Amino acid sequence: MIVRLSRYLLIILTVFVAAVYLPQLYWVSFEPRIVPPMVFYSPVLEKFMIGHLGHGEYYFTDEDGNKYTRQQADKLLPLLNYRLLAARGQMPDSLLGQPITLEEIRHNNISMRITTKDINPPQIPVFPLFESKPPRLRLGLPDEYFRINEVMQFINAHTNRVVDSLTQIFSDALIREGFHFPARGIYGNPTTRKPYDAGYFIVDQDWQLFHLKKVHGKPYCKNISLPKGLKIVWISVKEKEIREFCGIAISDDNRLFLVMLDPERLQPLPVKEFNRKTDQIIFMGNIFFRWITIRSYGHSTTYLTDRQYNLLKTHTETWPTKEEMLVGKANTFIFPFELTLQSGRTYFINFDFTSYRWQALILNVVLMLFVLLFWRREQKIKYKWLDALIVLVTGVFGFIGVLIFEHPDA
Repeated sequence: MIVRLSRYLLIILTVFVAAVYLPQLYWVSFEPRIVPPMVFYSPVLEKFMIGHLGHGEYYFTDEDGNKYTRQQADKLLPLLNYRLLAARGQMPDSLLGQPITLEEIRHNNISMRITTKDINPPQIPVFPLFESKPPRLRLGLPDEYFRINEVMQFINAHTNRVVDSLTQIFSDALIREGFHFPARGIYGNPTTRKPYDAGYFIVDQDWQLFHLKKVHGKPYCKNISLPKGLKIVWISVKEKEIREFCGIAISDDNRLFLVMLDPERLQPLPVKEFNRKTDQIIFMGNIFFRWITIRSYGHSTTYLTDRQYNLLKTHTETWPTKEEMLVGKANTFIFPFELTLQSGRTYFINFDFTSYRWQALILNVVLMLFVLLFWRREQKIKYKWLDALIVLVTGVFGFIGVLIFEHPDA
């Protein structure tokens, strides 16, 4: 009895392992290269332009379907390709009736991308608080790191001891602004490779939002007013040379906001149908416009705004997914399900099963009949029924386990 039970446990283990690695091997061997189109806005045509990679070449189309070579697109997207056009002597000195310089273009060009992996990644819950206005104009890592539990506690990284003076000063600054400990979220950009330091944005226990940074060794703390009921669950802080804003905030109901700096506030973005668990955000802009692309699986929607973030127009793109291609359809007939440990949407390890694919029952029945009628014919049928049932349900995964681990009564 123990031998038989052990065999079936080994078969089940084989099913789980095979459900992880056989589909991976299949996709490594046959997965097609899919490059989603990239959407830009042309101030020359005053239309969306879409970059495609197909048949070994990169080309563009506009929103009306007209096709352009990459060389033609360079002149139609001058604010994107200004360095190349300037080197060729083809850069215009004005656009949309406004004189422009290369320095203005460089200063105002913005590009930010937020993926699902960027939202709530694994974190070590201690953070460096930079001096935002260093005397030598160069950001440097501090000796103290902070964490927020019942107080804002600073710890010396060399001695691992609490720095009471900083702990008291910064905790009192938060309390004066109405902060309620502990913090639900602490969001910043803990690197010195940035043009300036915007500090941290902290969500307290009551879902209030605070801006905190160190200025000349002292705390700067501001309670940022939020609309009633708004709960910020993530902020991506990305300091850019243009200090209009320093990041993008996401609420619990999947609304998007820019974190503005002067004055400090949240600017709503006119974006609909965003899901932080599945979608990417691509934020781009120039002197005249901003456009936000929400890229989902197989489709994207781009929202064009002016510099005051009023919606001007939208554009939707679609492209085939691997499941819609022949290799994807064949996959559903081979594997009745898949088990993934990493979804590509998070850094954490998760056990995620796909839904059961009934198309695979055709192959499952064939494999089951093989086990019943042809595998070890000398073995009695009564010993094969449970094996056949396992193969019928788990398909090729169970079939491998049944073949590897022989029945003790064979």
